Amino acid sequence: MISGKLQDYFQAFRDCDISGGELHNCVFQGVAIDSRVVSFENMFFCIAGENHDGHDFISDAVSRGARAIVVRRDRAPESTLYPGVTFVGVDNTLSAMQELSKLYLSRIKPRKIAVTGTNGKTTAKNLIATVLGARYRTCATRGNLNNQFGVPLSIFEFDSDCEVAIMEFGMSTPGEIERLVELYDPDIRLILNIGPAHLQTMKTIDAIAEAKFEILRHADESDWAVLNMDDPNIRSRSYRYRLNRITYGTSRENEVHPEKVFCNGSGHAHIIYKGAEIKLPILGMHHVSNVLATLAVARVLDVPYPLAKARIESYVPDSNRMGVENIHGITLINDTYNANPVSVAGALDTIASMKITGKRVVVLGDMLELGDKAEEYHEQIGRKLAQCHPDHTIVVGLFAGVVRAAAIGAGLTPEMIDVSQDLDEVVDRLGKLLHSGDLLLLKASRALKFERIESGLKATLGRRN
Repeated sequence: MISGKLQDYFQAFRDCDISGGELHNCVFQGVAIDSRVVSFENMFFCIAGENHDGHDFISDAVSRGARAIVVRRDRAPESTLYPGVTFVGVDNTLSAMQELSKLYLSRIKPRKIAVTGTNGKTTAKNLIATVLGARYRTCATRGNLNNQFGVPLSIFEFDSDCEVAIMEFGMSTPGEIERLVELYDPDIRLILNIGPAHLQTMKTIDAIAEAKFEILRHADESDWAVLNMDDPNIRSRSYRYRLNRITYGTSRENEVHPEKVFCNGSGHAHIIYKGAEIKLPILGMHHVSNVLATLAVARVLDVPYPLAKARIESYVPDSNRMGVENIHGITLINDTYNANPVSVAGALDTIASMKITGKRVVVLGDMLELGDKAEEYHEQIGRKLAQCHPDHTIVVGLFAGVVRAAAIGAGLTPEMIDVSQDLDEVVDRLGKLLHSGDLLLLKASRALKFERIESGLKATLGRRN
């Protein structure tokens, strides 16, 4: 974690105004932008967001023990109001925070890996960190903290002896990934895939692809690009940049490719690679690509394959990313962290491939941020439902009727798919519908709060049993 004397990091703030406290005696540990999580001796950055402005919470941050407060020059309070607290006045507090994280990372001097893509960024990042941990001291950005705020906040938590840092880069508008690249200058740059997401702001898949490829800008010839050549949007753009390149995919023309991929009915894919079998610890054939990406990065950093294989097989996925749980004999698959057309289709294919003794039941919620294409993509998911043919489906959200109509048009009977806008009603229906041996998939964008379905169902089944 970042810590030390403020004066030792002063160059990150460039031209700034200091008031209150004493620069030479100000010691801080850790950084926060939310006054509710400020800890003793934190540095607090006053960031102005859409709904809240950190400048309005200076008193709260100080009461919780903040020692240094970074403010916009024109919002600096009277220092006499907060004795012992050092205020740093800057033109832009977000830029100042980013520059501080850049300085801290440059002092750690790890090998830097940046991961981007439409689907699987967090899973791939965590897999890579797990595998590289067999040989290196690794740090990784936390959870889904992958934007202009989240990446620097995660970097502040990195250990000072970190040898390899794995960062997840996300975007919703052009230029965001390029800014992260300019700040952190990754040595290894991984593009997982390109698909429909953030279409509300990006409008087209081509625009998304161009924004994702910002990760390869400003690269040195000694840097590495790790590219998924199964994705046509990546393959068509892969030759624009001059840097070391390692490709992965299912075709034998790629440096990293499986000799065989199969599924045994459990929902888990198996890969034969270098003559040895890897059983993927994550449900879904679509995660084969994430494992191949991990093996490609391991190859660049000389992690022996037996170590990489063992680490992959020991990986434990997050509970809301195709997490599996047995609840009173019912198999619950929770994939409610996020939803877009590719991930929903992958989840539906997964449950269709699984061997079970009971019914397959699906609860689907809206896929968000699809802009003008939202109805079209929800219609696609309706047709996919009919193709995968679950025994019963409940759809929730603004586009629930669209999904249902498309599913019925593609072959599902009306009795097989319901619409509900009340999560408590969904729980009640599931409690009556599900029995031991059944399988339930929950899939939606996070904003639909499907965690309420999971908790409500557990309580209902607990009372029933």
